[in-house]
Amino acid sequence: MQTITDILGPAGPLAAHVPGFAPRAQQQDMAEAVTRALESDEMLIAEAGTGTGKTYAYLVPALLCGKKVMISTGTKNLQDQLFHRDLPTVRKALGVSTSVALLKGRANYLCLHRMENALLDARGHGRERLRWLLQVRKRYLEQIRPPGT
Repeated sequence: MQTITDILGPAGPLAAHVPGFAPRAQQQDMAEAVTRALESDEMLIAEAGTGTGKTYAYLVPALLCGKKVMISTGTKNLQDQLFHRDLPTVRKALGVSTSVALLKGRANYLCLHRMENALLDARGHGRERLRWLLQVRKRYLEQIRPPGT
């Protein structure tokens, strides 16, 4: 099995399938950090400059981890680029058929108020969905109030 560094390296599937792809050490480092965060269910905040290859650095681990992953973008243009161009390119290069969905509009975003309302009205949720909502709320609250504060 190839490592993330191999996949993003000069002889990896992205180099073979993406015209103009160039391996970048910063991209490989970020992809390794994303992989570790996904494997250990930890939060990761990563910042990198333009041209670093951030998109592939998070898409490759996200597609290979076998978990549900949500990616949020700052603009609809970036969302369209990610969903219609980058995601199909990486999926094809990796040979994965992971299911994906595109959500647009405020009605598709979760805010604390809507999440609390959903938790209060648990009638429409199965156990799995309720478990996910509770986990999202717990992680959110840990961000704004770290444990022990």
